[in-house]
Amino acid sequence: MTTTLVTGGLGFVGRYLVRRLAADGHRVISYNRDFSESDDPSVVAVQGELYDVPRLLRTLQEYEVERIAHTAAMSHPELSIDLPITTFTANVEGTLHVLEAARLAGVRRVVNFSSECAYGDQETHLVQEEGAHLLPNTPYGVTKVATELMGRIYGRLYGVDVISLRITEVYGPGNPMPEVLREMIAAAVHGRPFRLDEGGEHRFQFVHAEDVARAAQAALEVGDHGRAVYNITGGRQVTLREAAALVEKILGKADLAIGPGHIPTLDRQGPYDITAARDELGYVPQQSLEAGIASYADWLRDRRY
Repeated sequence: MTTTLVTGGLGFVGRYLVRRLAADGHRVISYNRDFSESDDPSVVAVQGELYDVPRLLRTLQEYEVERIAHTAAMSHPELSIDLPITTFTANVEGTLHVLEAARLAGVRRVVNFSSECAYGDQETHLVQEEGAHLLPNTPYGVTKVATELMGRIYGRLYGVDVISLRITEVYGPGNPMPEVLREMIAAAVHGRPFRLDEGGEHRFQFVHAEDVARAAQAALEVGDHGRAVYNITGGRQVTLREAAALVEKILGKADLAIGPGHIPTLDRQGPYDITAARDELGYVPQQSLEAGIASYADWLRDRRY
């Protein structure tokens, strides 16, 4: 049994990862700024801030943590446009504090949650590979590039093996943040119209939160690996109009209307290559978009998100 600290264990994807690790027999330390308790004997809830390095360090030492999954962040690119300082402080300084605590405690594996936003706009006709030049378009995207680079430094200088996961558009039960697929599904489930003036041709690579947790666990557990950054997606790219058509096909008649063109505040990218994640981490997405939409619709029938 290993002990893993999950920052943001109460967050959207953090909850999935905590449950997954605990179900596999691991002890999990869920580290959050808010107080919480756990009914699962495998999960220990610890209240603390990322900026409190002494608290982080004591937690790592007290529970003999062997590895860290760093999921805590300000996690929306569009919100970061209004909150650049808050986003930078939470994401860059917060990650630095996690890495420094790991160094001081002798933790040798940290999985860092990065994002598709690190790429920014790319050539949409080209396959998106990890070696692409990074051109982030939002404060959020900049912070994710910074955390990846800091991870490389902590690996080279201090021996902390940091694996960053560039994760695409995450969906699934429990996501409180603005997310276009959830909004379409909820509208269809409750018989409400959904309107978007533009964006029908904008491409998304949706990935279910359960698959993201699966990828994070794989990165926590992998031995030798060939790179510091991996693309993580659901394995399929669709336009927003195609996603709307899937929602209508799966859920029946729905009033979804999306205008042409692209969403100007979101990045434009080609289909992602996840070969490295498959070959080196053993990650293969399990949740098809159709199955994910259907199960999420069932969830949203009597829940807000």
